[in-house]
Amino acid sequence: MSIADLAESLGLSTSTVSRALNGYSDVSAKTRARVQEAAKAMGYQPHPVAHRLATGRTGAVALVSSVRAGNYLDATFSALLSGVADGLRAHGYFALSVVLPVGENELTELARFLDGRLVDGILLARTRANDPRVSLLQQRGIPFVTHGRTQSNQPHAWVDADNEQAFFLATQRLISLGHRRIGFINAQTNLTFAVLREQGFKQALAQHGLVAQDCPVRHGEVTAASGEQLATELLAGQASASGRPITALLCATDAIALGAMAAIRRLGLTVGRDVSVMGYGNSDAGQYADPPLSTIDHAIVDNGRHLADLLLRRMAGESEAGLTRLEPVHLIPRLSDGPCIPQ
Repeated sequence: MSIADLAESLGLSTSTVSRALNGYSDVSAKTRARVQEAAKAMGYQPHPVAHRLATGRTGAVALVSSVRAGNYLDATFSALLSGVADGLRAHGYFALSVVLPVGENELTELARFLDGRLVDGILLARTRANDPRVSLLQQRGIPFVTHGRTQSNQPHAWVDADNEQAFFLATQRLISLGHRRIGFINAQTNLTFAVLREQGFKQALAQHGLVAQDCPVRHGEVTAASGEQLATELLAGQASASGRPITALLCATDAIALGAMAAIRRLGLTVGRDVSVMGYGNSDAGQYADPPLSTIDHAIVDNGRHLADLLLRRMAGESEAGLTRLEPVHLIPRLSDGPCIPQ
C-alpha cells in the first residue's frame, strides 16, 4: 500500500497524511491519531528512503569500536550490543556495529562513516584517556554517548562501570586470602578503564601496606594469548626483594585470565592452589573454565540499555550536562582463587 492509497481511504491529502505520520505539530492531535490508527490497521509501512528524506532520521545508531589488526571483538562487546539493541527497539531504532582500525586510518574511517549520515547517533566503546574520536564527534555535533570516561576538557555523556572500585575490591579479596605478591596483568595504558583499574589495584596495596615493587604490573592486549605470555613472564621472573614468589594474578579481563590459567598449568602449577587467578567480566567462558574463574560482574547488558537510554535523550535534544551513569560492580568468587599456601 502506498501513502496515496492511505490518504485516499481517509479522504485527506497526501501531504497531510505524511505530516501526520511524521508527527508534525501543524496537524491536529486528533488527525494524527486517526492517520496512525488507519496506517496500523491497513498495514502501511513508509518507504525507508522517503521516510529519511521527510524526517531527516535514519532509524539507526552505531556502536563503534576500534580493533587492532589481528584482534577481534569479544563476547563483552556482543553483550553490550545486545543491551543497546534492547534499549532502542521500543523506540523504533536499530543498533549497528561499526569496527574501526586502530592506527593512522582510524579517524579518517570514522569521518568517512559520519559523512555518510547513515545513523542518528553514535555509541563509542572502549574510550581512551585522551580520545581523538571523542574530539571528532564533538566537532561534528552528532549526538553520542561513550562507554567509558575520558579526560576531555569538554563534558560529554557517558556510561561506565566503577573500574576503580572493582579492582580495589578484587585486590582486597586476594590480600584477605593471604596473598602478598600479586601480579596485575592489565590492558594497554592508553585505555581509560586500564588506568582506573590500576588505580584501584594500587590503592588496595597501599591501604594494606604491601610493597608495590613486589606486586608488578604488566600491560598488553585484552586477549588470552597476551595473558598467557605475560603470566609466563611474571611467574618465570619470580625474584623479588623479599624472595617470595608471586602467588596470585589479577587480570583486567576474563580473556586475559584464561590465558594466565593456561600459563600456570603449562608451568606445572595448579590454578587456585599454587597461583590464584581473578578476572573481570563474568563471561560464560570463565564460568565454565576448569576451575571456574573468580571474576567481577559489571552487568554489561544493563550497561548497553543505559547507553541506549542516554543516547535517545541526547538525540531528543537534552544537554549532555549530567548525562552520566556509573554502574555498580560485584565480586563473583569461584574456585580459581584461594588461600595463599606458604612456599
